[in-house]
Amino acid sequence: MIDVHTCVLPQMKNGPKSKEEFLEMANILVKEGVTKVVATPLCDGQISSCKADIDLANDWLQKTSISLTILPGQRVIASNHMTLFNQDFYMMTINENEKYMFLQIPEDMQYEVLENIAYSLQLKGIVPVVNEPERHSLFLDNSAHLYKLVKNGAVVQLSAQSVLGGNGSKSKKAAYQFIDHGLAHVIASGMNRETYQQYGLQKAYSAVSRKYGNSKLYHFMENAEAIASGKAVYKQEPERIKKTKFLGIF
Repeated sequence: MIDVHTCVLPQMKNGPKSKEEFLEMANILVKEGVTKVVATPLCDGQISSCKADIDLANDWLQKTSISLTILPGQRVIASNHMTLFNQDFYMMTINENEKYMFLQIPEDMQYEVLENIAYSLQLKGIVPVVNEPERHSLFLDNSAHLYKLVKNGAVVQLSAQSVLGGNGSKSKKAAYQFIDHGLAHVIASGMNRETYQQYGLQKAYSAVSRKYGNSKLYHFMENAEAIASGKAVYKQEPERIKKTKFLGIF
């Protein structure tokens, strides 16, 4: 099992504060059945690489015989500056595969700006992965925004905690609405030093399996592998969510 969104690198924001805490987090991941994780520190738009930190973390894992592999990845804060980046921009893709990039969307971002960013990325051959839209007012207030992004090729990542209700009832309802309408493609934990002891990806997968059956579960799990390896994800045809049904608030 692979988790494509984690704050697992030591000394990074929300990551473990020590080698010992990192190894404790790694042991919990392995016990949950995870074999690979993507480290996704938040990036403010400056092109950078975490390769040295990831190499060190993987060296610690090997020396302590923990069967876990850390892969590189970053959550890039969406901004107009992204359209100006050069070839080095591909370093910021998930596992540096030049295919998928996590987009962290600022709370005050206008949809038209986000749509232009997504379009510019796709012109470079990069598929934007929208990070946890079920927690963002841009999509909670108007689900059509997410529909348009997915229709135009974006991939959507849900939080495991949203699926389980840990991010509140509104996020949980939105997460399941997105799944129901083909607007969600992968689930990840987003684990950090505050939440790793309540690791929820396996529990979220179990919830999906109970509600939708194993076929949907396998699609989510296989899509995580596909994103990490730069392959095509499985997508069903997206559908618009009727306003009278979305979140049950109209």
